[in-house]
Amino acid sequence: MKYILKTYGWSAEFIGKKLTNEQVEQIELIKEENGYDELWETRFDLESLDIDIYDGDLFHINKALDNDTMIFELEDENGNPVLSFGIGDIKTISSINEDWDDYVSHRGYPIEKDENIFLTVDENKGGIFEFEIESESVPTVEDFTYCHGSVDFPDGDWDYIDRIFYKGTELEPSDFLDNWGKASQMNIFRFEEE
Repeated sequence: MKYILKTYGWSAEFIGKKLTNEQVEQIELIKEENGYDELWETRFDLESLDIDIYDGDLFHINKALDNDTMIFELEDENGNPVLSFGIGDIKTISSINEDWDDYVSHRGYPIEKDENIFLTVDENKGGIFEFEIESESVPTVEDFTYCHGSVDFPDGDWDYIDRIFYKGTELEPSDFLDNWGKASQMNIFRFEEE
């Protein structure tokens, strides 16, 4: 039988991109010329500099945040509710497989000479992903596990739910669910000589 697992809560899209010193100076000039107080206000002006902030040459991640807001709704193939639980109700994958590191995905990059890192974080709330599960028996909370991921930078790190597993097998999202914007931020981490 087919089941649909829907996830809800807070999520974020993380984009990391390298910028040259010249590009950083151009962004700072746009901020100054337009009287912007915050870096995020330059977002729609960056096209004029031919900077595509969405290409994410370092990383582009869209994941649920690991902040205890993620909930799961399981439905059968007819849309009838079968099970409801929160991220705190399930265990990490290492609890059933000791070969797994619960933090399998760390994204942090050393800033090298003449390199700067441009980071955008767009937070959302509401729907996140939908997963399809084929199972002969009705899934239970104990069938699900997860592992963490992290984006690490000089001003702190962001923890996210990297993967969801059903009976030890990683689930792949089959669809994105509707959500709405919660907050956005942009940072530039500059290389500094020691």
